[in-house]
Amino acid sequence: MTILSVVIGIASIIALVSQTTGIQSSIINALQSLGPTSVLVLPRGTQSAFTQADVAKLLSVPGVEDVIPMVNARMTIYISGQPTALTLIGVESGGLESLLGEIRLTEGAIYQPTTAPLAVVGYNLAFPVSQGGSQIIYTGQPVILEQQVGQSSRRVTVQVIGLLSKYGSSSLISVDDSMFLPLDAAMKMLNRRNFNLLLVRAVSVEQASSVAEFLTAIYGDSAQIITVQQLSQIVSSIIGQLSVLLGSVAAISLTVAGLGIMNIMLVTVFERTRVIGILKSIGLKDRNILLLFLAESIIIGIAGGFIGLLVGAGIANVLPILVTSAFRSMGTASGQSAQTPSYRVGGTDYGVGGGSFLSSYTPMITPEIMVASLLIATLVSIAAALYPAWRASRMDPIKALRYE
Repeated sequence: MTILSVVIGIASIIALVSQTTGIQSSIINALQSLGPTSVLVLPRGTQSAFTQADVAKLLSVPGVEDVIPMVNARMTIYISGQPTALTLIGVESGGLESLLGEIRLTEGAIYQPTTAPLAVVGYNLAFPVSQGGSQIIYTGQPVILEQQVGQSSRRVTVQVIGLLSKYGSSSLISVDDSMFLPLDAAMKMLNRRNFNLLLVRAVSVEQASSVAEFLTAIYGDSAQIITVQQLSQIVSSIIGQLSVLLGSVAAISLTVAGLGIMNIMLVTVFERTRVIGILKSIGLKDRNILLLFLAESIIIGIAGGFIGLLVGAGIANVLPILVTSAFRSMGTASGQSAQTPSYRVGGTDYGVGGGSFLSSYTPMITPEIMVASLLIATLVSIAAALYPAWRASRMDPIKALRYE
């Protein structure tokens, strides 16, 4: 039972800290897929959207290599009769490659510039978790999407021509829960004339910052200018603070484990009082008795630490599944519609509700976390056993031999 208390504490640390480490790695990798030369321009305040004139203006900025305009809208697709929220994104095929880093398809092909509603579908939409990962959308298949417009809704039909591989989390969108269309086709379908987001490519990494400053000078407070490096730093800072918080919560379990070890070791000392007296009478010194009990506590700490690593690794891999199911259930229970955003960047909706973002990361158990956990388990066990071991070493052998 004493070892079990250590197992619970270590497993808590491994399971919780690995989640934040996995999320951070996933987001940073997705940000880097945009490239260090990328600058995001988002409408804010009086700037409700961007026009083709904005694209032309940004292309004339020194150091700008390319400008990729995009539009997006919240939609609903019905999977086995159940509504599932998705993000419809209009972007040209060249811009799609810049957005995803690389285009990986499991089936079909990428669309070309056209006004026809041809779609490339994210992995989670074609292979939904709710259907056990079975494929329900195929290339060449027409699918019906529903968009909420005020108090009414309208339905549109798109033709699937490609299915994307699993990407995981992304900086701006959940690729696996999104559907991509040619820019002109999406603008025609959504009755849009303006863009929601501009992805600006600088000529080099060195010029990305100067381009961002130039764009800030152009738009002022009417647009939000974000570089990929800024996003990476913000994400690292937030996730780092979250890791400390979750680690502190898990440390409470180890504190309780330490108190349990101290209690058990004190009981052990009283139960072995006569044995301690015999050991001292045959020549063992105080330090020998002290080391004897400390060695027992070290064994408890190491055994609990190793078992805790295994248990924590198992829980760490199960947690994303449980969190995903919980968020999907919350989204369904609250009547989440296709216009409900999962998160926002600069006032513009990106990503998909229902916990899809949280389902797209892989927990990471680094060697540093493993070594630190084992050291913590051992040190907590030693610290908790110091007083009982000292008390055992200070016993009078004559009194100990008389102890009933």
